[in-house]
Amino acid sequence: MLTARGRIIFTHNNGNCMRRDTKQHPNLSVWNEEEFETLAMKEEQLPETYRSPSIPIEECSLRVVDGPHKGEELKLESDIYHIGRADWCDLCLVQDKWVSGHHCIIYVGTDGVQVRDKGSRNGIFLGGHRVFDALLTPGSLLRVGESVLEVYSTHTQKELSIKYYDASKKLVGRSERMRQLFSMLPRLARRNVPILFTGETGTGKTTFAKILHEQSPRKHKPFVSVNCGALPASLIESELFGHEKGAFTGATKQTKGYFEQADGGTLFLDEIGELPLSLQPKLLDVLERQRIRRLGGTKEIEVNFRLLTATHRNLTDDVQDGRFRQDLYYRLSVVTLEIPSLRERREDIPLLTPRILHQLDPDEEFQLTHDAQKALQEYLWPGNVRELRNILQRTIALLDGNVIDAKALNLSPMKEQSLSQDAPPPPTIPENITLPSVGDAPVSLKDLIAQTEREILRQMLEKTENVEQAAKLLEISKGWFYNRIKKYDLELPNKKE
Repeated sequence: MLTARGRIIFTHNNGNCMRRDTKQHPNLSVWNEEEFETLAMKEEQLPETYRSPSIPIEECSLRVVDGPHKGEELKLESDIYHIGRADWCDLCLVQDKWVSGHHCIIYVGTDGVQVRDKGSRNGIFLGGHRVFDALLTPGSLLRVGESVLEVYSTHTQKELSIKYYDASKKLVGRSERMRQLFSMLPRLARRNVPILFTGETGTGKTTFAKILHEQSPRKHKPFVSVNCGALPASLIESELFGHEKGAFTGATKQTKGYFEQADGGTLFLDEIGELPLSLQPKLLDVLERQRIRRLGGTKEIEVNFRLLTATHRNLTDDVQDGRFRQDLYYRLSVVTLEIPSLRERREDIPLLTPRILHQLDPDEEFQLTHDAQKALQEYLWPGNVRELRNILQRTIALLDGNVIDAKALNLSPMKEQSLSQDAPPPPTIPENITLPSVGDAPVSLKDLIAQTEREILRQMLEKTENVEQAAKLLEISKGWFYNRIKKYDLELPNKKE
């Protein structure tokens, strides 16, 4: 929404909607509450495709039969459960010092009860053997840290319907990774723990942060979203901390910074990896002491906000390279949620597309042809969900009628090739890969490894002319491969004719 004076953001004061002029703060993201609420749909409005058919399952529970939490029980009435020491987990084993914060996940489905390790330090054990992913049958004993969990069955059959949307009904997805995130959001919303959202640009990190705020006890207080990459270098400290009148040339009045504006609510710092190294210790100090001092001021001001951050960068690499403080990274990433790219969850596109079309034009019922659906599935989506929305918006703006075909989408030719049944078998890893030579000049091992990695990936792409084949041959994920393509500025293969 726009006003004559500038943009406004909506906050809440005792449940009443207020508006705030953001002309002086152009880097604040504008959250129109009415527009945001249109993302949500009522339960009865959700199509049948937004939930799975009823699945017959056996009524089960997990009982702690040994360890510090002996006697506790977790009834398995939904499809995803989290186990760990963190207080937001469904089964919180906080007294077991050998259990990681988010140790493992329990899935309930047609195959029964399944457990999967979440990269825990000490692993999970079934029948004395360490496992990563295993099916649990009634009577199975699962060791997590010093705790032993038993699967108990009542031998009663019931039906389970898996929801492909989150509690706010503003996010949809049937992919496993998205449903994991959906199951975590309500639990994390109730805690005041710092959360770092990671993922590529356009995956929806800001939307996740906003939904987390809306489900938290702070929902009636401000949600202040700031893009650190858009803050002017010369004014960034003033924007964050505020300033007193006369603090510098042009400071004609006292101004509250983003820390103060978020008092009582949530401060979301997007692209936190772009924060200058010189300001990182000051942010850490604010988080530790919950106090700030405006530029030109002498009085310390107490602030109380929940901090959420996001980045598309690999902050662990930035820490190793000295571009980001390690202590600040640990303070921000108490919980890290990675939002998958759209190409890593293609099964969600059939749910996202009609939803976005309805948001763009609620009065029209659009139909996608089979070729259009196929084109959307094959496209690489470098811009992720944001690009999907932009393409659909452009399509319907130029569309005659309500039928969308592949030609109307006008997608660029950058898409993965698919192998036909008559296609030759995938090529083997190329021999005699040229590696960088080591001369007399000093060179770091890290640079040599990076050069070697880049050359291997480049030659594999040149040999296979297909990202998916190259990733399979190297036994790495496509998502990781795409990240390296971006990092090393490698050329994507052209589709074979």
